[in-house]
Amino acid sequence: MENLNFSKEILSFNKNAIKMGFDALNTFSGQAAVATESFLGATPAVPAEGKQVASIYFKESQKSLASLKKHLESGLELDLTAKDASVKSLEAMESFCKDAFGQAVDIKKETKSIVENATKQLPKEAKILVEFWSESFNSGFEFFQSYVNKNFVLAKKSMADASACACTPAAEQKAAK
Repeated sequence: MENLNFSKEILSFNKNAIKMGFDALNTFSGQAAVATESFLGATPAVPAEGKQVASIYFKESQKSLASLKKHLESGLELDLTAKDASVKSLEAMESFCKDAFGQAVDIKKETKSIVENATKQLPKEAKILVEFWSESFNSGFEFFQSYVNKNFVLAKKSMADASACACTPAAEQKAAK
């Protein structure tokens, strides 16, 4: 019984540490955003696009922190001794990845017009390089996202196959071979 109470205390401590850590990060990030906005506002040499990028960066970092906090807290709620713990853990990881990929797509959408405005002034030859770099980066990201999603599909299939094998009596497994 003492071990159970000790485990609950450790879990409670970890939850509290995560909450306090993320509260501190949010406060720091918010203050950094205010300071950056003040500094950029007082600096006339910084183009509007640069100011927009800084604003988007801080807004998206706040979203990322909130998402990461949510996923860490839900991970602490998982009962790792349960029969379906591995499935629940995989679902939690997949949910986190989907949120992260969604945020990356949102950032890409928000910054597209900024990049287009910033590259208007470039010579034709330089625009081609910027477009090539942008397309290469985006296709690399899409490949990575596809790779991660396919790995989740494979992991789910492997878990289902392992579960089916574990449920099938040994005599039936030998007969199936």
